[in-house]
Amino acid sequence: MLDGSMMLAGLIYWLSPARRRFMRRLAKPALDATRARLAEAGSPRAIQFISMIVDANADFLAYALSPKGPLKMYCERATPETVAACIATMLLYSVNMFARDEMTNNESEMIPLLAHLAGVKPMQVMLRRDALRKAPRSEEWMVLTWLAKDLGAEPPKYDAELERAFGYNYLSYIAQYRPTLEREMAAADAE
Repeated sequence: MLDGSMMLAGLIYWLSPARRRFMRRLAKPALDATRARLAEAGSPRAIQFISMIVDANADFLAYALSPKGPLKMYCERATPETVAACIATMLLYSVNMFARDEMTNNESEMIPLLAHLAGVKPMQVMLRRDALRKAPRSEEWMVLTWLAKDLGAEPPKYDAELERAFGYNYLSYIAQYRPTLEREMAAADAE
């Protein structure tokens, strides 16, 4: 059953030495590379928006792959390379979630920017975006299966409890960033 104990576990993990090790050893190379590519191709507004989302996703991934996280079964597969792939997948998903209207436009500047950041072709970004919209289960389950593949594992067989745990944890975690993102984007639009 999902309850406040999962949120408490997430907070405790966020403060832990294990999280700091994950961020330093596994996430930092991907974050540095993403920020460098973002600085090459992103507008100031995009840099601000995507930087915040990338950091949030890396933090969530640190928790999700921890012994108490919903992806704990994949924790041994985490390497700098697989974590980089996961961060790219989560970036595509979360930008689609926060900027859904912009992502529906095939001519949006966001699509080639995301492709550049993820190291894929723009068509692959559009295909993933479309797959999320048409997901036979939830978008979160689709992302979970993509993360399993990014980590070099077979996608799990459908598991309603795993879907709920991952979706609840991810959406709860990322929701705390929504007010800040909206405030920052409104300020950028006003300039």
